[in-house]
Amino acid sequence: MGTARRRLWAGLDRDLQLHRPGGREGWRAIAGWREREWLLGLFAGNGFLNILWSLVFFRLQRPDWAVAEITVLWLSILVLIVVLARHSRSAAALLLPYLLWVGFAGYLNLAIVQLNGPFS
Repeated sequence: MGTARRRLWAGLDRDLQLHRPGGREGWRAIAGWREREWLLGLFAGNGFLNILWSLVFFRLQRPDWAVAEITVLWLSILVLIVVLARHSRSAAALLLPYLLWVGFAGYLNLAIVQLNGPFS
């Protein structure tokens, strides 16, 4: 992959981290510390999966593995939305653009695999 393409993906990924406002809103809506710890864990797991996708796709140059990983990332966002919706609908709604962005990135990732596979 070219340097320009890497920078574009990294920039889009960094700039479209739309889960931050949803996290703040959700944090304020949850009263108990135990539930807040769970929410923090879910966001930390989601952040880890987000970084992992970049490492698998760019560093390992395995778009085929990245398709599986981005599916798990997408599901983690869906879990966050469901959990946040119990406490704050607006917090859950703030994660919808992030879910759509990752879905679009997954579609592009799959297209790369289909057009350029197999990988080894």
